[in-house]
Amino acid sequence: MYPLWSTIVESAVVAAGATRVVEIGAQRGKTTLQLLHLLGPESEVHVIDPVPMFDPTEHARRFPGRYVFYRDISHNVLADLPPCDAALIDGDHNWYTVYHELRMLRETAREAEVPMPLLILHDVCWPYGRRDLYHAPERIPEEFRQPYESRGILPGHSELAKEGGLNQQLCNAVREGGPHNGVATALDDFAAEHDRPLRRVVLPLFHGLALVADQDRLDARPELVALLDRLEGPETRYELIELGESIRVREQAQQHGLRFSAEAQA
Repeated sequence: MYPLWSTIVESAVVAAGATRVVEIGAQRGKTTLQLLHLLGPESEVHVIDPVPMFDPTEHARRFPGRYVFYRDISHNVLADLPPCDAALIDGDHNWYTVYHELRMLRETAREAEVPMPLLILHDVCWPYGRRDLYHAPERIPEEFRQPYESRGILPGHSELAKEGGLNQQLCNAVREGGPHNGVATALDDFAAEHDRPLRRVVLPLFHGLALVADQDRLDARPELVALLDRLEGPETRYELIELGESIRVREQAQQHGLRFSAEAQA
């Protein structure tokens, strides 16, 4: 989600009027630092990640009283958190995990009688929009766990690749699509059962980003309505195309650097 920060995520957090944010899946902690720098001294950032690729104690030292880290999975934490104004969801990319994360965030808000947080979900497009990924398959109940293998994913192919492909080292659902499969499917199912109007804006770049707000938060934050209108408007399309191309070029340069470095070492 970090490459989308300056163009989309930062503006969304501000427009939502966020002072308390939960981040599910922090990876290297880059977005976490941006949140802490952006939000004011009265803010709180709650970060959930069972296997962080950074030192959470360093963030806690730099931002005392504003930063709370949970070295755990989201389902063990969310129900006990205070209601948040925005939730960045970029953890385990499978239906079961994401669907229940959304439900927990909604129930916490309802118990406190406040609007549901602005939901910012990553990976709602290919490859995990309609295909489950399991970082730890044993955590998913068997009845909600798709058949999976550690083989790669190819665009336009429902079944996993026989060789090569994306993320071939990970536990990927054998087939794409169908019930209870993928991040976007989890969002669809959550929205279908939600009893208030939801506005959903999906930006199909960098594996897809969805911004989802219920009517209570939209009514309270006209700035958020204006941002969502702008993101869906024609005047923003060229800006998003530029962003998508800049991400592609940076990743291509990084991949080439790793490849030739490995070849030189060999």
